[in-house]
Amino acid sequence: MRVAIVGAGLVGRLLGWRLCEQGADITLLDAQARDHKGTGLVAAAMIAPGTEAVSSEPLVERLGRCSMSVWPLWLEQLGEATGQGIYFNNSGTMVVAHAQDEGVWQRFMQHAEAKLGEDAYQHLDRVELEAQAPELSRSFDKAAYFPDEAVLDNEHLYAALAQYFDQNAVAWLENMAIESPPEDGVLNGFDQAFDWVFDCRGNGARSPQNTLRSVRGEVIRVYAPEVNIKHVVRLMHPRYPLYIAPRPDHQFVIGATQIESEHDTPVTVRSGLELLSALYSLHKGFAEAQIISLDVGCRPAYDDNLPRLGKHNRLIQINGLYRHGFLFAPTLVEEAMALMGGQTMQFPEVLHS
Repeated sequence: MRVAIVGAGLVGRLLGWRLCEQGADITLLDAQARDHKGTGLVAAAMIAPGTEAVSSEPLVERLGRCSMSVWPLWLEQLGEATGQGIYFNNSGTMVVAHAQDEGVWQRFMQHAEAKLGEDAYQHLDRVELEAQAPELSRSFDKAAYFPDEAVLDNEHLYAALAQYFDQNAVAWLENMAIESPPEDGVLNGFDQAFDWVFDCRGNGARSPQNTLRSVRGEVIRVYAPEVNIKHVVRLMHPRYPLYIAPRPDHQFVIGATQIESEHDTPVTVRSGLELLSALYSLHKGFAEAQIISLDVGCRPAYDDNLPRLGKHNRLIQINGLYRHGFLFAPTLVEEAMALMGGQTMQFPEVLHS
């Protein structure tokens, strides 16, 4: 079976890997160079179905729970195939707030209880917080602990996928923009039709015929040898929720901003100062942290911020992952493969004409 995947972002790469494992002949096509730092690498790579669902539709939690069950197995399989270790931390998420932001904290907890129920998290007092996350107890006297959440290292994942494609001679055509993937499988420049074409272009698929828009995110990666935080941390704030995602070797990814913009210009001074100030307030050890990178990515989103699949003859479209790429991707890949095989979808509500 010959399959063309247009768009080599997170979903396109995962889909290419899974289909190749099933014996398909894969051709990846992307408008950017292969080493382009796309939005999948400009992310904290959190798998946080509970804390994300607090401010989202119920579907977000359901899709995320499914992905949470898939990621450990997939990472193990990919690691075995490539010999590369892929960092996966399932220590859960700690939600904290400073005393002056008690009102924000209370609203978050009210929404969490209403949407998820009390069994989805644990209330930790200072003693309990000190036992589980001693470095956080220096600045906070309580936390809400969501144990069933995780984070992975997206750089490890992308490196392993790239090695897998090389090992299996997957064709990767870079700097090749396809404006409108065909429904009949016939791509210009190829002498043979594809059995299936997947449109995973993200923002590249924006047109007057759809409601796709860009949501800009800004992240900072730091090396902080004095910090030993092992959990993902969400710091409640009146204007934005700050998240800190751990990486191996005392590295951390920090982000917060969600700006309705299609511009991928560098991180602004204001955003940088806000992120770094909030980071310092979380743990004084971040004062001596070294900034590794400041990155920007524009994520594709529909008006409801929910993902969509579409099928037209031999063309399947996957788009609208918003800022939930790592939370949604495995589930959407499995749903797309079920759609291709004529199987029953677990989440038919993501299918749009």
